Amino acid sequence: MKQSVKLIWLVLAVILFGGHFAKAQQNEVSDVGQENDEEESTDAAESDEQNNQPSDSNRVGRIINGISATSANQPYLVTIVAYIGEDSFYFIGALISNTEVLTSASTLKSAGDLSAVTFSLTVGSNPSISSGITYSDKGFDIHSGFNPTTLANDVAIIKINGNLSGLANVRPIAIATTEIAVSTTNRTQCVVAGWKDGSNDIGETTYELLTDQECAAAGANPPSIVCARKTGTAFACNFDGGAPLVCNGQLYGILTDQTGCSGSSPPVLQKFAKLPVISIPWNTATLSNPSATLPNPSATIPNSNASLPIVPRKNYVSCP
Repeated sequence: MKQSVKLIWLVLAVILFGGHFAKAQQNEVSDVGQENDEEESTDAAESDEQNNQPSDSNRVGRIINGISATSANQPYLVTIVAYIGEDSFYFIGALISNTEVLTSASTLKSAGDLSAVTFSLTVGSNPSISSGITYSDKGFDIHSGFNPTTLANDVAIIKINGNLSGLANVRPIAIATTEIAVSTTNRTQCVVAGWKDGSNDIGETTYELLTDQECAAAGANPPSIVCARKTGTAFACNFDGGAPLVCNGQLYGILTDQTGCSGSSPPVLQKFAKLPVISIPWNTATLSNPSATLPNPSATIPNSNASLPIVPRKNYVSCP
């Protein structure tokens, strides 16, 4: 009987010890897995930092929450990449003739030293930018009356190295010559198009014009500035400088530089060059950098504002 009791106690001891040992091993494996996960997470964060790329949660960009557009609906839209040394800068323009693109002077200036700048200009995106046709440039000209402090006459023209006449879904847009009367009870609805956030498409969204008094509440403006604001959740942002503001089927404005725009903090209003009061053309006979050629005609257009295949633009907002 005593031997049986001893045997039972021995079996129980073995079982208890075995269970404790197995649990200890499981905890050890779990700890190792957790350490590996932490190391991988740290490595990924360090890799993002080394590549000058922010994490997904901090990436901002273009037409935020907008809908995809097509060249059939926006045949005048031109996506632009400026190359300065090893840097590249993304913005927008509007086709105003078969050889000329109108964009923002302040956006162009924000790229930096323009003495050796070259451009790639893509038209016919439907809606993917990769489906469009890309041209190099023959030079550019900033409005002779442009004031970088007040943003007066904030427009520039880039000359296309080629003629776009006859291309499918590519067509210049007429520039408005008459100012639109705006009141708080009679707001004109307009369309803004640009790089679509989170995709390789062009995007668009709806804006409404503001009165001069509402615009002045955000600071003094020259007569050649008009303000507009988003009508829903979508809005133009970084990369969308130079975006066309189209009202009543005509090119009414050009979006000023959006360097300080943040996707996490939508702007209350945005400023556009008011084209009906700006002389266009002003002096395009002499273009800057007339012999420039595109250094990399096969350059990849970014798949999203968050993933740049080449060195990010200097005014890229990486940490809103």
